[in-house]
Amino acid sequence: MAKKEKQQKPTAGRESEIIPVRYQHAAAVIVILVALILFFREVVFDGKVFAEADTIASQSFKTYVQDAKDQNIFPLWNPYIFCGMPAYASLTVSGERAFDVTALVLGWSAHVFAILVNNLDVGWELFYYLLFGIGVYLFAYQKVRNRIAALIASLGTLFSMYVVVLVMVGHMTKVPVLAFFPYIFLLLDRLHEKFTIFDTLALIVLIHFMLLPSHMQMIFYVYLVLGLYYLFFLVRSLIKKEQWIGYIRSGLIFAAATGIAFAMTGDQYLSTLEYAPYSMRGADPIVQNPVKDPAKEAKSSKGGLDYDYATSWSFSPGETFTFLIPSLYGFGDQTYQGVLTQNKPVQVRTYFGQMPFTDAPQYMGIVILVLAIIGVVRNRKNPFVQYLVLASVLALIISYGREFPLLFDPMFKYFPMFSKFRIPSMILIIVQMFVPLLAAYGVASLAEDAKSVMSAQSAQRWKIALGAMGILFVVALVLRDVIVSVYSAFFPEQEVAQTLSRTFQPQVLSEIYKFIADGVVTDVAVAMAVLLLAFGAFYLYRQRMVKYPVLAAALVLAVIIDLWRVDSKPMNTHDKKATESALIAPGYVKFIQRDASAYRVLEFEDGAPPYNNLLAYWRVQSAYGYQGAKMRAYQDMVDVIGLGNPLLWGLMNVKYIISNRPDSNQVMMRVYQEGDKTVFLNRAAMPRTFFVDRYEVAGGLDILNRIKGMSFNPQQVAFVMEDPKVKIDPPRQGASAEFVRSGIQDLEVKVNATGNNLLFLSETYYPEGWKAFVDNVEVPILRLNYLFRGVIVPTGVHTLTMKFEPRGFSLGKTLSLSVNILLLAGLAVLGGMEYRKRRKVRPISE
Repeated sequence: MAKKEKQQKPTAGRESEIIPVRYQHAAAVIVILVALILFFREVVFDGKVFAEADTIASQSFKTYVQDAKDQNIFPLWNPYIFCGMPAYASLTVSGERAFDVTALVLGWSAHVFAILVNNLDVGWELFYYLLFGIGVYLFAYQKVRNRIAALIASLGTLFSMYVVVLVMVGHMTKVPVLAFFPYIFLLLDRLHEKFTIFDTLALIVLIHFMLLPSHMQMIFYVYLVLGLYYLFFLVRSLIKKEQWIGYIRSGLIFAAATGIAFAMTGDQYLSTLEYAPYSMRGADPIVQNPVKDPAKEAKSSKGGLDYDYATSWSFSPGETFTFLIPSLYGFGDQTYQGVLTQNKPVQVRTYFGQMPFTDAPQYMGIVILVLAIIGVVRNRKNPFVQYLVLASVLALIISYGREFPLLFDPMFKYFPMFSKFRIPSMILIIVQMFVPLLAAYGVASLAEDAKSVMSAQSAQRWKIALGAMGILFVVALVLRDVIVSVYSAFFPEQEVAQTLSRTFQPQVLSEIYKFIADGVVTDVAVAMAVLLLAFGAFYLYRQRMVKYPVLAAALVLAVIIDLWRVDSKPMNTHDKKATESALIAPGYVKFIQRDASAYRVLEFEDGAPPYNNLLAYWRVQSAYGYQGAKMRAYQDMVDVIGLGNPLLWGLMNVKYIISNRPDSNQVMMRVYQEGDKTVFLNRAAMPRTFFVDRYEVAGGLDILNRIKGMSFNPQQVAFVMEDPKVKIDPPRQGASAEFVRSGIQDLEVKVNATGNNLLFLSETYYPEGWKAFVDNVEVPILRLNYLFRGVIVPTGVHTLTMKFEPRGFSLGKTLSLSVNILLLAGLAVLGGMEYRKRRKVRPISE
């Protein structure tokens, strides 16, 4: 009888002590680290790098930043794109912020980790992935008190498709923001229970770290879901008549910590706030949508992006099913190897959904998703689970954008800051983080069930579910055509081919469709296999047929197989030498570089400027570029005039045109040819600076239309939007203006004026920081011809200098250093107090 009772004693619910309890958290961290290293093994062991367009774009300013460093200049102004624009304020580049001590420590830590993983180019980003994974683990453990459940949440989050693909496509600032979110949430949870000075100071530092990468959209989403967190629990506390003071305390500390953290990054954000009114994300376009659509006008938001532009990457309700079957809409970037390529692996883009394109589907793993559903069902009365579900559902609805405008449109029009962001599908990062947390609840609930013996009825249900998975697995393996025919009924080949025809030639579309359908079949088969592995292990564990370590290993393995199979598809690594060769200046660039005068270049590919900044890498100044928050005045110019206007070329100091088309117009003369690249000399090129006879006052749109119609001679008249009310003398013989120096963010011109002359400079007008001096006496800078600068120079020989010294950066720099000192002093005092406390306690204990 005693033996029988011993056999029935429930032990399955307890976590294994193969690893001593004190080391189990460390073991989980090691698993997270090893998983990252193994998944990115080509990066760690072979030194390979990613070379997508956004990665190259970030490298394009490497020489510019290095030049600024060599000259002991903080890179505040970028002269290489868009005829010049704010660099730091637009979050394009950053310099060495030696005054921000805590940020230096973080940067050094990332650098050391990059050295340890033998890859300085990608290793620092993997450091933030590791921080993120550990943070999710700690937060999930805080909630469910189950180590394997927390580990599953961590792995599920790290290897969610939308999270892991970020480093592959060169979105280098998103993960460094997300990395600190779970720690912040964890501290806010603790501060809700009890106030401590240490937690408060730690919160300030972590928010500061989150703000550093300056990916405003990701930061916005973090604050959005945390705001929802406080709103949900405050309302719930009032309804349930529970204690709410903890949430008020935590929320007020959070708000105060944000303010202090903002001050620690003050140089950056005060600069950005200065720039915002002049950015295309902070100022209204001079012309609204050319197609007068009342519906679109009603949806528009003042001071934000155009509705169509902002919603281009709207997720669709149909694509929600990619949560289950990642290849359902063609996937994205993946490797094809078949008859079309003589069995050689080639990266192809097979996505056919309604977004312009996408690199990969929003796949979180079928195992994670099913565990999350179980977590919701089993813990539906848990307030935090309710919050996670609410936040996830709201994020999903918002991600639909214009495809389901019920919630998105009012937010776009009225919600603060919301209209300044594009790509609605980006908010699905919230879903990708919260669903694995719900999965942790699912794992913990199933593990809790194992504390009791499984009933016969429950065992029967488990057998039916596992049997159904097994049948579907066999069907996917043996009856492939059945699944393909079902898929074809929902996604007919003709409709898919019509969408893919913009990417592929007609003769290959049938093979591409077959490739996509095969991917769907594989998705179904693998889904059933990993579900069988995960839930089969749970069944055997509940039946006392396997021990807890086996269950843990099976769950980790199921999640890894499920996600890595999908995650690896868009991974396209390159040898570092191969990517470096892409940055070697081609012959046509070397030809242009021979010209030592001040000039700009405009590049066209198939009649449109390319979205890259490669010319900046070679220190060639471009009249265009690639930046998501370019100046509104420049975008207005492009919208109204277009970039094919010879008069605009002259105003922008464009001397050379690079094109992959041999055709030209009467002002273009071919001067160099290399492959499909032709360099044309602009016969009507104008100097960087020249005198103008007079000025006229006109409205902004009128000025742009005059340039568009090429209806004036810019050397005879310049247009201003506000009358300076100063008498201008036409320049006489002997008047001259010559650039003496053109630095990164300063310039010097030697001027010989024959009267009160108006000098035009082909430099972008930006009033927040640029100052002009004639012989060291400050003079006003006029806004000429909508985008450019002008200065009135009195009679005689003078030295005109212009310097970029924005007040926001100077003030923020002082603010950042001051708060850093105070914070570090506070931490030092706390550390000293704790040390003395332990010294006093030690003799008593002995």
